[in-house]
Order: sequence, then C-alpha cells, then structure tokens
Amino acid sequence: MALLLRLILLLTLLGLGGCSGLFFYPMNDWVQNPARQGLDYEDIVLIHPDGQRIHGWWLPSATDEVRGTVYHLHGNAQNISTHLMNVAWLPEKGYQVLLIDYRGYGLSEGEPDLAGARKDIQLGLDWLYAADRVDPPLVVFGQSLGASLATGVLGRKESAGKGDCVILEAAFTSYQSITRDVMHKSWVLWPFSFVVAPLMPDEANPIDRVAGIAPRPLLIMHSIDDGIIPFEHGRALYEAAAEPKTFQRLKGGHIQSTRAEDVRQRLLDFMDEDCP
Repeated sequence: MALLLRLILLLTLLGLGGCSGLFFYPMNDWVQNPARQGLDYEDIVLIHPDGQRIHGWWLPSATDEVRGTVYHLHGNAQNISTHLMNVAWLPEKGYQVLLIDYRGYGLSEGEPDLAGARKDIQLGLDWLYAADRVDPPLVVFGQSLGASLATGVLGRKESAGKGDCVILEAAFTSYQSITRDVMHKSWVLWPFSFVVAPLMPDEANPIDRVAGIAPRPLLIMHSIDDGIIPFEHGRALYEAAAEPKTFQRLKGGHIQSTRAEDVRQRLLDFMDEDCP
C-alpha cells in the first residue's frame, strides 16, 4: 500500500511539474577541484539576462601550443567536481577546457529543468566566443544527459556556426524512450511506464535534432555494455544523423570511455583529423 501511494504521488507530481525533474540528480558540494589534480584552473561565472549565475571551471592548456578548445557537458548526476576526470587529461594534450554546471548543480543558481539546462549550455557556448576564449577547433563534448541536451541545442538553426565539431557519448534518442527503458527494468514500475513515458516532454528530442548538427563533423560513441542507456539509442542517433558522421562502438560501463587510453587516443584523432 505504501509503495502504491508513493507511485500515485509520483504520477501526480509528474502531471503538475512537467516531468523534467526526473532527469536531474544535482549535488551542491564539491568532491574535488582541479588544483587537487595538479591542474591550473579559473572559476568562471556566467550571467543570464535574468541575473541567474551559472558556474564553471576553465582549464587552460598545459602546453605552449594550444591544439583546440573543448566544451564539456556532464551527465545528470552530482556536479562538475565528479565529472572532472573525464576531461582532466586534456590540458596536457594541448586542449583548453570549459566545464559548466547546469542550474541547480554545484554553485550554479536556480532549479534544474530541461529547458533551463539547454539555455545554460547555449550561454556557455556564447560566452566562449564573446570572451574570445575559443582557440579553434571548438569541440563540444557531451556525455549522457549532457550529450542529449547538447544535441537539442546544436541541432537548432540558431546555433549554426557555433562549435566546429561534436562528440556525443551515451546519448539517448528521446525523453520518452529513455523513461520507458528505465521503468521497464523494474517489474514494479513497468506497468506505470505506459502512463509516465507519454508525459515526458517531446521538445528538443535528440533523435529529431541530431541531423541539424551537420555540417559539423560528428562522432557518436556508445558502449555495448551500457546498463543505463541501451546501445540501441546510440545506433539510432547515428542513423538519424547527417554526414559527416562517425560511430565508435565502446566497451565498459556508462560514460567510462575516457578511462581507457585507446579511447582517449580515438578522441584525439577525431579532434586532430576530422575537426576543421
């Protein structure tokens, strides 16, 4: 009975709140900062027109010659301090990096929601150009929810000309489909998936916008062992994308790719050879 009441409450909240809160699991406290990893860094504060502050870290290149700029967009849990190691290796390879926390994460103000997170991503992209921080190529590197949100942003006509190439790891095709997949893993939640999934927002679904990333070169990566976002999502996005595009099949868990030296080299090869 208690479980049933909780499920009814969940469905009620979904109906009232637009459902997007299910995609965010923010954390305010930092686990670490770049200095603990021996990295130089700068705290960045971006200001929305409404005055809301979005926090990020700028990691300068550790080499004399800058090979490019990476804009990293993390997954749905915790904050940039727990996702730092996915890009902490890039400065010594000659890349400068911007990481941001979406609203409600880390030191960023506000409450997380899908439309707001896309605005935060666009804000960071605009800041890179306005602040003259882009040493080309500018590579947008999104992982998990960050990859899915990035597709919604970069696939719009308004974002044309921003970013030179794009890397998406473990993105999902739509908010409805990933909700259905997650709920189907539980025999308790499975019957409710037919009610909950259709309530998910359908605006800016990655599958509908991924073709709009072209003509920027696109690398889609997905692990066959991903237990969070099934491999089929990555393949479907690749099929829907326009040329130029590349698909990289990975092994290992969800967004664990950059722990492997061969995958790091694959990313470097793409950024060096395929990005204009």
